[in-house]
Amino acid sequence: MTYRSRGRSVFEVVLAICFVTFLVGFITVLCIGNYFRAKRAQERQRQRRLQKVGQDAGSAHPTSSRSGYATDSSYPSAAGGGSYEAPSVARGGNGVSA
Repeated sequence: MTYRSRGRSVFEVVLAICFVTFLVGFITVLCIGNYFRAKRAQERQRQRRLQKVGQDAGSAHPTSSRSGYATDSSYPSAAGGGSYEAPSVARGGNGVSA
């Protein structure tokens, strides 16, 4: 079965091929553009992260700006090399202090 038997002219076949080629090319260009846009955004995010890590490392504040918890090096026992011992808690009769 040929195109001629379906009633399509050569012009219509060429027009359909051009239309499909245009659609495939347009989608390809969109995908390639999106890839490069995402690549640039990833690089910008990487630069911001490296800049933030550099600022955090340069600050003299003993707590992490991200979590708010002190680092191990900020405790006197870690700096002095000693071991940390938790304070003992005196227990009352029923555990409730007056």
